[in-house]
Amino acid sequence: MAISFYLLYFIACLISWPFFWWRDIETESWDLWNVPGLVKTASYMWGPGIAAMICFYLFRKTHVRTVTFFGTSISKSLLFWLVPDIAFSISTFHGTEAFTFPFTGFFIILGEELGWRGFLQDALKNISPIKRAIIIGVMWEFWHFTTRMSVGLHISTFVRIAIFIIALSIISYIFIKLTEKTKSLFIPVTIHAWIDTLFEFSSTTTFIIFGLSIPFWAFLIWKWEKPLLIYTRK
Repeated sequence: MAISFYLLYFIACLISWPFFWWRDIETESWDLWNVPGLVKTASYMWGPGIAAMICFYLFRKTHVRTVTFFGTSISKSLLFWLVPDIAFSISTFHGTEAFTFPFTGFFIILGEELGWRGFLQDALKNISPIKRAIIIGVMWEFWHFTTRMSVGLHISTFVRIAIFIIALSIISYIFIKLTEKTKSLFIPVTIHAWIDTLFEFSSTTTFIIFGLSIPFWAFLIWKWEKPLLIYTRK
């Protein structure tokens, strides 16, 4: 595998792990850190994103990027993200939080997906989608390692890690197939954000809006225009 693959993961963990450790192990000290919640969350969530931006620059002459911010359709990318998020925000929050939630949620998750899908998916393009999904799923899980280790080393800890590796590999495969079709980073960011939302804001409203979003997303993916073919002279 290319050096960019290893460098991205090294930088991502170098940035995120200290903050994960602080949050999950030194909880009292973390709670006393007097900064906005968005800053706290971004401190560990943006490890992969910062790593990706560094690697985009360092390997700009050799890294072929196919997954971009809006992919092949700006309008469909924005609809994919905004319609379900606005519906959820209006039904769940009040005041300014209803307007800021879609943007803060997107920003936080973008910190992860810019690394996993924005850079790694293209860096591993010569590997089959299944192998790519497993590699990214394993990397993605161990990037969270202090979250799983915070309760100590038990058999249940290893069982949880194994379950999450399987789950994240399956999610990675779905994201790979969707981004290969759309080339849009908005797709994995939006779905990833909704997976987190289902756990953090579990309610009947959340599940209804998510359920209605699935056919809406499927329709947009189905209607997504095909990428332009670029021919190069030999």
